Amino acid sequence: MAIPDEHKGKYIFHFTDVRNLDSIVKNGLLCTNKMNELGIEHLNIANQDIQERRANMDVTVGPSGKIHDYVPFYFSSINPMLLSKLNQKNCDQNLIIYLCIKINRLDKDDAVFTNSSANTAAPPTFYDNPSHLDDLDWELIFNRKWGGWTDDEKHRKMAEAFIHTKLEVSEIDAIVVYNDDVKKMVKQVFDENKIKAPDLLFDHNERMLRYGFYYTKFFINGREKETLVSGPCFLLHRYKKLIEDVNEIRSAKRGSYPYETVKALVEALNRDMTKLPELRDAAEIFQNYYPHYDSVGVHTQKVVTEIQKSDYYKDATEDVKNVLLLGAYLHDIGKGPASKWEKNKGVMTRAYPDHPADAIPMLKRILTEDIKILSEDEIRRLCMLVVYHDLIGDCCGKDRDKQQIADLIENEDDYDMLTAISKADVTAINNGWGENVISGAKAMKDEVMGLKNG
Repeated sequence: MAIPDEHKGKYIFHFTDVRNLDSIVKNGLLCTNKMNELGIEHLNIANQDIQERRANMDVTVGPSGKIHDYVPFYFSSINPMLLSKLNQKNCDQNLIIYLCIKINRLDKDDAVFTNSSANTAAPPTFYDNPSHLDDLDWELIFNRKWGGWTDDEKHRKMAEAFIHTKLEVSEIDAIVVYNDDVKKMVKQVFDENKIKAPDLLFDHNERMLRYGFYYTKFFINGREKETLVSGPCFLLHRYKKLIEDVNEIRSAKRGSYPYETVKALVEALNRDMTKLPELRDAAEIFQNYYPHYDSVGVHTQKVVTEIQKSDYYKDATEDVKNVLLLGAYLHDIGKGPASKWEKNKGVMTRAYPDHPADAIPMLKRILTEDIKILSEDEIRRLCMLVVYHDLIGDCCGKDRDKQQIADLIENEDDYDMLTAISKADVTAINNGWGENVISGAKAMKDEVMGLKNG
């Protein structure tokens, strides 16, 4: 059962979080059922509903059994499933590594493969004869386009290979890493286990030029190599560092500030929101994508109006009301500056889920240079409102991990404040979506507080 000549030299790929690597080096790359049997913990970014389906899906050729009796690989390196997890903000792409196995491994009796992903209710076609590699849609598999696929195309792009039970570490031909920091992490794991590491490569390595591995900000000049979305670990780290930096700078700063208090800045923005350079620069950016068809400034004004209608705002103290209003004014500053979109003549033609992270340096300037009197709690909550204004809505509507809320908030009132800004943000786009946020937030509140206190 030799590999057809036209497919020799290709690879199959298993991507995983680098924090799983030590276990892999110690135990080999194991199937899910074997890991469960041995009690091996594993950071898993896969969709739980899909995993339940795979656990019960029969493999109809080769050693048979269930999907979870096999170690899974993809023929495609640029994976729509990873993009989905990135956009959900459930994955730190920086920490994702790709274990690269030569396709010749499929000529052994413990290997099978499919013509599409094994994620659907109707199973794909399974093969155990490498001659059927010709049945795969290689044009789709090697296509680097991110989106625009039909469901059928997406699943054919994600055709899979499976190795029964275990793959030895010695069979890994190379590991692709995101950057030099992760390369050092990978090398350290192998060194500590006294095992020679395979080749450690970046995605632009000559051997991997035909493949693409990571989703980046290719559409922003000067930032083409940055991860498309800041993942939960990196975003939380940057958020905490922002608060630390603001407090440290403010403790040492002497001199004048243009605004005495949060209230004074809010009153100035009520008169003219372009008083702040960050808002002035972002306000005229036109958002030409679903569900936005307005400028950042118009949307921001709607959010400021909507947050004042919330029950949380109505019951809040005067100081908290002003924090909420300033958070509403600043929540989308990360969509600027306008120069970010110069490739599209200043127009946003796609959703940009990383704008809360891009707001961090802007927020640092505002909180250290513009407001004289700020309590530590006001600083923390303003940072929370801007950097995580989308968190509750994403957990309700996009399956963002609720643990991120528990890791962020300090108390129940933080949860309610985040709910208020999330509801205002989506209501400004669609009133029905706002009501869904409120009902969803109520439904998951006890669960989140349990995670927080558990």
